[in-house]
Amino acid sequence: IGDQEITGASVAERVDLGISYVPEDRLSTGVAAGLSVEDNLMLRLYRDPAMRRGPIFNYARAGEVVARLIADYDIRGVRPSLPVSALSGGNIQRVILAREISRRPKVVIAASPTRGLDVGATMGVRNLLVDARDQGLAVLLLSEDLDELLAISDRLIVMYKGRITGHFAAADAKIETLGKLMAGVGIDDDQIAS
Repeated sequence: IGDQEITGASVAERVDLGISYVPEDRLSTGVAAGLSVEDNLMLRLYRDPAMRRGPIFNYARAGEVVARLIADYDIRGVRPSLPVSALSGGNIQRVILAREISRRPKVVIAASPTRGLDVGATMGVRNLLVDARDQGLAVLLLSEDLDELLAISDRLIVMYKGRITGHFAAADAKIETLGKLMAGVGIDDDQIAS
């Protein structure tokens, strides 16, 4: 990140360096399902000095932050104390995005962020990622959904069997070409294996 090598960095070090992650499996790895909406929103902020009064966690400040995140990220019909597992998939994804983007990281890595969501939730998630991108955050979107890739991305890099098979400005990309490159059509497997 920047000029900092992160290959051997711990998760905490990567977070501190400005990496946020939106995992593909939102319920199993994206949230702590047994905890509340508030607790899940605070998972990245509990170490922040602004969230403390000396050595004591500032619950009043946390409540203010959580209320603002619920409003700003349009997490609908929830109470902060509600278990996050009781939310819809779209609301769970908004909790994750609120937690990860609100820290103002340098890079947001989002893996299939709209998989399994209804049309309305999909548009909401895409809009949040586009807003983050437009505010200067680098968004690395990993997806097989061509519509999603074209809606969010400025540039596309296609991989097949772990190798880059093409790169395009999103405006110049053709769906047929992308699909063929993703499926390895017309690519010499010997080249890829080397």
